[in-house]
Amino acid sequence: MNLAPAQPEDRHDFYKVIYDERFPASVAFAREMAKIGAPVQAIRGDITDLWFHDLDPQWKKCPVPIAGLTAHGPLFCLERLAWDHGMRVVYRAEQEATHDSEPLISWIIASKTPA
Repeated sequence: MNLAPAQPEDRHDFYKVIYDERFPASVAFAREMAKIGAPVQAIRGDITDLWFHDLDPQWKKCPVPIAGLTAHGPLFCLERLAWDHGMRVVYRAEQEATHDSEPLISWIIASKTPA
């Protein structure tokens, strides 16, 4: 399962790349993204602090794209919150579940209209 871009020039400029530190595949994804210079942000299933202290204030100033590899719950919440800022999920791909983990979803949330 190849979760990170092959080359740094393939990386989009994301404000944050969100990963869930409860899942080894998500942590590995974050490590690969950090290697190519993406700003990574850990969660543990709950996006509350990230939302109130970072994303909501940022998106009120300027809606910037984010990406991640998380379980369905965090993506569901971020997707709903993004709508109020003119953002939507523009990419979603379910990753293969391992025997000891729920399926993870790689995703991108960005503006509804092209820049």
